[in-house]
Amino acid sequence: MSSMIPADYLIYLSAFIAPFVQEDAAVLGAVTAFAHPGMDHMADGALIVSAMMVGLIISDLWKYWLGWAGRTQGWAHRFSEKPGVAQVRAKIVAHPGKTLLIARFVPGTRIPAYIAAGFFGVPFGRFAAWIVVSAFAYTVVAWALIVTVGTIAGEKGQLYLAIGLISAILLFVAFKMIKAKLRPPAHADL
Repeated sequence: MSSMIPADYLIYLSAFIAPFVQEDAAVLGAVTAFAHPGMDHMADGALIVSAMMVGLIISDLWKYWLGWAGRTQGWAHRFSEKPGVAQVRAKIVAHPGKTLLIARFVPGTRIPAYIAAGFFGVPFGRFAAWIVVSAFAYTVVAWALIVTVGTIAGEKGQLYLAIGLISAILLFVAFKMIKAKLRPPAHADL
């Protein structure tokens, strides 16, 4: 008796896990699989996107709780009282939907905004609703881009765009990590 997992289930599992590793690459990979006609021979593109969306939403929701847990830390409260941070707090609390939607599309702002929402006490239900809305909006925008290129440049152009965008994202992340490692330590007054 064989206990092997069918390949399409591994693809769905990978699509679910991918947002925990690199969100943008996961979205681009899933929408490319959904839009690419050759993928139908391997797995259902709609299920790939659905698995990715569930993973994307779950991978974002837990970040709220990091901020919420930080509320118990004295150093975090002292930091939150600084003038610039207080202004950010006012904006996030007054306009959580706008903030979370913008953060979804602006590189480098997503994780800090999600943690800040938890720390500053944005109601979890409101946070979760905007996470779902922004995840759907981001996926639709990525899908429209991939499909448009596929229509204009063909299947290979679509695939090359996805690979190029994912490579650019990974290079950007690598650059930021290297830059952070090379930066001299700051002596923050917390």
